[in-house]
Amino acid sequence: MGLTKVLIVRHGQTDHNKKGIMQGQLDVALNETGEAQAKACARWIKQRYSLDAIYTSQLARAYTTAQAIAALQNCEVVREPELQEIDVGEWQGLTYPEARERDPEVWQKLAEEPVHTKRPGGESFWDLYQRTTRCVAQLVQHHPDQTICLVTHGGSLRALLAYVLDVPPAPFGFRLTLDNTGVSICEYVQKHKRWQVHTINTTCHLTREEE
Repeated sequence: MGLTKVLIVRHGQTDHNKKGIMQGQLDVALNETGEAQAKACARWIKQRYSLDAIYTSQLARAYTTAQAIAALQNCEVVREPELQEIDVGEWQGLTYPEARERDPEVWQKLAEEPVHTKRPGGESFWDLYQRTTRCVAQLVQHHPDQTICLVTHGGSLRALLAYVLDVPPAPFGFRLTLDNTGVSICEYVQKHKRWQVHTINTTCHLTREEE
């Protein structure tokens, strides 16, 4: 049939997530909660799926999450830079209020045109959308009749879900709540060149304290 099942996983929690600090492409490690989330997610996937390949952003928080998943599967982790988070440029390491105070004009423009406005020294959501969706379109062609897992980030995941649902990237993507190690499950039907979405942000593997 040529059907590719795709599990898309957001990385586990970091201290920057907890504190509301923009990470962008900063290489931030998982915290203790994030490591526990990654292991719980790995167990949940193992109980339900046998993965043929795991692709991950090369950033530590995603790569470590992918390694936890791979430890319970019979496949290797492949780093894929195009799955990394949006580059927020000069806003990396800032909280949202700090970024708004630093660049009020850019912040206002971002509110008015969220898709095409670039962060200072960084990317726009459209830049992110183009590279992540290009990557996934190529990966599903390489894996007909297989099950693959993509480990990525909140912004990248929003772009990918907008793509597979064939809806405009905004405001759809910005209205989604996507938890750390939430799992979204999609299928690509090769014959019809069509995506089908089964679940978005499954978090039943997490305890209340981890969410």
